[in-house]
Amino acid sequence: MKHYKLKASSAFLILTLCICTVALADTDVLFDKVQTAVKANLASTISDKAELEELRIVKGAEYFGGGNGDMTVQSVYMDGYSGRNKVIYAVYLKDRSSKTVNVAVEASYDVFAEVYVTARSISRGEVLSPDDYYTVRQKLSKLPAGAITDKGQIEGKILKASVTDGVIIRSNYLLSSATVKRGQKVNVIVSAENVVISAKGILRGDTMVGDAANVMCDLTKKEVSGVLVSPTLVKVKI
Repeated sequence: MKHYKLKASSAFLILTLCICTVALADTDVLFDKVQTAVKANLASTISDKAELEELRIVKGAEYFGGGNGDMTVQSVYMDGYSGRNKVIYAVYLKDRSSKTVNVAVEASYDVFAEVYVTARSISRGEVLSPDDYYTVRQKLSKLPAGAITDKGQIEGKILKASVTDGVIIRSNYLLSSATVKRGQKVNVIVSAENVVISAKGILRGDTMVGDAANVMCDLTKKEVSGVLVSPTLVKVKI
C-alpha cells in the first residue's frame, strides 16, 4: 500500500512539473514575440542603433500565463516615456478566436554609437590621420560631452592640445583645417635615415594644412617639398 502511495505521489509530482514547464514555455513564447516587436519598433522610431536592454510587463501580466503561447502580436505603439531611455509600449495581442487584448510593457534601451580613440600620443598642432585613432562602439548615454561620432569631423583636423593614447576624441580638442597663406614663415623638419635637421623657411604658395607644401629654406635658399602638418610646421622626408 505504501509502495502504491509512493508511486502515486511521484506520478502527481511529475505531472505537476510537466504542467509548470508547459506554462513557463507558453509565457516565454509570448514574451519573446512581444520583445521582438518592441525591438523592431525601437529600431524604426528611435534609431537603428538602439538596443533593448530590459523589458518589463506593466499591465496585463495575466495574459502571459500558461495556454497563451499561441497568441500573436497585432500591433505595438509608443505610449510615452517613463524616464531616461525608457518607453512605455501599448501592445495589442490576438488569440485564436481573434479576441484582442491590450497589455503594456516598459522598454529600457540605449543607443550605441561609434566613437574614436587616440591610438598614440599626439602633439598639439598635428593633423589627425586614420592611423592616429581607432573605432570603439559605446553607449551614447555613457559618452563624455562632445565625443565625436562622425569620422568626417576628425579627418584632416588639427589638435588644439597634446593628448595621450586611449583618449576619446572630443570636438573641443580640434581645430578646423586651415589654409596658410603664401609667404608665411614656417619651421621645417627634414628627416633622412638616422638624421633630422631643423630649419626655417617661407611657404611658396597658399597651402591647406595636411596638404603638400613647397618651402624656400632661409639657410640654403633652396626649395623643398613636404607636408604642412600644422599652420607653422612643414615635415620633409628625404
